[in-house]
Parts: sequence; structure tokens; C-alpha cells
Amino acid sequence: MVGKTLKSPVLLSRQQRQKRMFSLAIALIPIIGSIGFNLGIHLEFLRCPLMRYVGVPCPAWGLTRSLMATVRGDLNQAIAYHLFCPLIFLGFVIAIIHLILEIIKNRKLDIFYIHWLTNPQVQILIFLILLGYHSVRLQHLWQIGKLYPSFLNSPIGRLLLS
Repeated sequence: MVGKTLKSPVLLSRQQRQKRMFSLAIALIPIIGSIGFNLGIHLEFLRCPLMRYVGVPCPAWGLTRSLMATVRGDLNQAIAYHLFCPLIFLGFVIAIIHLILEIIKNRKLDIFYIHWLTNPQVQILIFLILLGYHSVRLQHLWQIGKLYPSFLNSPIGRLLLS
């Protein structure tokens, strides 16, 4: 190998390792929370503040129930609650595995999906797909007559009408 030099892997700094450990903890929260919810542990303060105060479901509407169904292995029910949850769950699992490997190997892993997910055009496309899905769900609530009464009975709705 004349003229070629092998690059030794750059080790993670202490700060980079801490950031990955923090990210790992964050990625584990939805899965651990879903397991806890399936076991009957419910924390009232985790309810959607947008729904509670405005009466309008947020874009994550149904994700908790969908994650619970995914953890139980009930993909049909998971998709019924939120179409994209099984993909989001898979994303969390991949992120957890990726972060664990980086922490164990003590170096950054350069894998194809990192470049794909950090591409602003891909991020905008994912955002627009999720926004479109949420808009369709809100339109359905409006058509069946549930969105407007929900808003009117919310604290913000009552405040605006008084």
C-alpha cells in the first residue's frame, strides 16, 4: 500500500460520550414509558397540553397508545392509533442500538442513515408528510363534528367566549 495511510479512528471526547449517554436516555424514555403504561402506570402530567388547554389534538395525537400497542406486538392497533408509530418505534430502536455501539466502541459510527437523516431536504419532507397526516386527521375530526365542540369546551375556548 504505497501512498495510502490508514486513518486511526478518532475516539470520542468525554463530552461527546456524555452527550451520547444523554441521547440514549432520551431515546429509551418512550419505550420504557410504553412498557410502564402497559403495566398500568399513568402519570397525569404527561397528558397532551395542547389538547388539555386548547381542545385540539397535537401532531403526536395517539402516539402513546400506538407505542403501547407496538410494545405489546399489536401492529394493527398501533397503526390504527397513529400510522407512523411503528416507523417511529423502529427509529428509536435503531437510535438506541447505534448509541450503545458508539458508547461501547468509544467512537463515532459513520453509517448511511446518519447522512440521510441530517439532510435538510429529507427533514423537510418528513415534516411535511407528518403535517399532512395530522391535517387529514384534524379534517376528519372537523367533518364528524368533534373538533369545534372540543375547542369550545377547552379552557382557552371558554376564555375566548366569555
